[in-house]
Amino acid sequence: MAERFTADLLFIVIVLLVAALLGFLIGYLLRKSMKCKKCAEWEEANSTLKIQIKKLEDDKISVKEQLLKQEGELREKDLRIRELESEAGKNKPVAPKKPEKSPAKDNLQVVNGIGPKISQILKNRGITTWKQLSETSPDVISQHLIQDGGERYRMHDPVTWPHQAKLADEGKWEDLKTFQAELRE
Repeated sequence: MAERFTADLLFIVIVLLVAALLGFLIGYLLRKSMKCKKCAEWEEANSTLKIQIKKLEDDKISVKEQLLKQEGELREKDLRIRELESEAGKNKPVAPKKPEKSPAKDNLQVVNGIGPKISQILKNRGITTWKQLSETSPDVISQHLIQDGGERYRMHDPVTWPHQAKLADEGKWEDLKTFQAELRE
């Protein structure tokens, strides 16, 4: 009886092992066939995304180059304007100027391109006077606008704002009006 029990037990163990091996083998083959289909789809999607990333990086580089080129052009124009202003100052006959009504002291909206919302953003960042604005770089101003106002403020170009603020701070209202008129052209 003990021999029969041992034989039956051995038979049961062998049947269970064979069933487990068959189950493992069938599961492995099913997963492998399903995985390959999904892997192919994922690899195709991944390669498409890599191509898109490469295009976006190329676009980013070209936009940066364009921005640098435009910034250089604006700086050249700014230098030329300063040269013209200094030449005009030398060649002008000195005539008594009648005092002009100046805008409220440190009203940032005097600067062409700054409205109430941008003025508030700058004030929130501690730029409350024309002097402070004139000493702030355009890149920092642009970063403040984007960080506090969002992506829609990326279109604003503060390259000339420090110069305009300097003219306002020094009380050169005629020069400021001339400069702003040239900007509009």
